[in-house]
Amino acid sequence: MFYTYKEMIKRYNSDYQIKKALKRKEIKKVKPGLYSDRDVFFDLPEMFLKRDDTVLTLQSAFQFHGVTDYIPEYTYVATPRSAYPINSPEVKQIFMSNDYHLIGVESKTIDEVRIRVYDLERSLIELIRYEKKLSFEEYHHILRKFREKKDIIDFNKLMGYAKNFKSYKKIARVVQNSIM
Repeated sequence: MFYTYKEMIKRYNSDYQIKKALKRKEIKKVKPGLYSDRDVFFDLPEMFLKRDDTVLTLQSAFQFHGVTDYIPEYTYVATPRSAYPINSPEVKQIFMSNDYHLIGVESKTIDEVRIRVYDLERSLIELIRYEKKLSFEEYHHILRKFREKKDIIDFNKLMGYAKNFKSYKKIARVVQNSIM
């Protein structure tokens, strides 16, 4: 399991005791501020352990939900506008208004790490909202995959989410014409 520095301080009471536990090999240091009590084969960005405001979005969420075959070049995360920037070359951070940053967020656990990701309905909204940021081919490929999943998409939830966005009419039109 993974632990932040704060969690290690609670467990061992001091930095000195953490260093002693590292020498006894009770825990391992993955990166500064990130520890584990087992061998680490860690492919997931540590931001989900260190930050509560990150949500997997766009291509990363599409891959998570199985609506794309493309492997994203970056890990795409959404954060509130007031969040600190994530300084990592592997991460693309999208700053969102606090009004809709947490709409449609669901928690999943992967390898004992809690990940926040937009659900299938919110991911479809993100696809429509960020159409111009994707290539034409990729956009239509993902839209087709969403159409294949139309039996499991909750359209009431989808339209409930969509009402919170300025682009509501565009979202409704694309869902009506391309998904249903």
